[in-house]
Amino acid sequence: MFLIKNVWITVLIPLVIGSFHFSKLSKSVRFIYWFVLFGSITELTNKLFIYELGIKNTMPIGHLYIAVSFIFVGLFYAYELHGFIHKRIIYTTLVIYELFCLYNVIFFQSHLSFPSIPGAVSAFLLVLFSILLFTKIMIEGKIRVLARVPAFWINTAMLIYYTGNFFYNMLYNMSLNYSVEFALVTIKFSSIFHAAFYVLISVGFWKARSIEKKQTR
Repeated sequence: MFLIKNVWITVLIPLVIGSFHFSKLSKSVRFIYWFVLFGSITELTNKLFIYELGIKNTMPIGHLYIAVSFIFVGLFYAYELHGFIHKRIIYTTLVIYELFCLYNVIFFQSHLSFPSIPGAVSAFLLVLFSILLFTKIMIEGKIRVLARVPAFWINTAMLIYYTGNFFYNMLYNMSLNYSVEFALVTIKFSSIFHAAFYVLISVGFWKARSIEKKQTR
């Protein structure tokens, strides 16, 4: 239970590193910084509503987070996939997805229920973008040492986390119906993926600092 309750703290790690080295982040990686900043604000707002205001159901915040965070990550991929996938395709995907989120909350899933459907769709699309970026990297073959590139660590984080997140959203309601114990196990695994996700993004932000040092030598 300790991990589940406190895993949100891991979002502060890349926030601090990214804030210190913001000027060294590339234009595409800065979108991930805004993604992390928005995630931090969302987490703190969640805690404020629950522990200070006594509002237990914060699912409306979850619906908003999924919709907005997809824009930041989508813009990251729009820049990173430039020359491989036309930006208009990704921009169109972003618009269609946002309209889908709006349609879902109005006509299908209440803003008070867990946003499993938009969460699963978002995860699927981001995994697809991640695979496309790795494909671009392999086809172009321009990067000698992948571990030195911030986008590599961020893309790895996206692939690992959103693959797990896709199955988590797909199985969420099913796990609740099966048993509370099974649902808790599912949430624990999700928490581990969550922590690993932000640690990998932190490494990506830190690598931007390393690149800056090499360029100034």
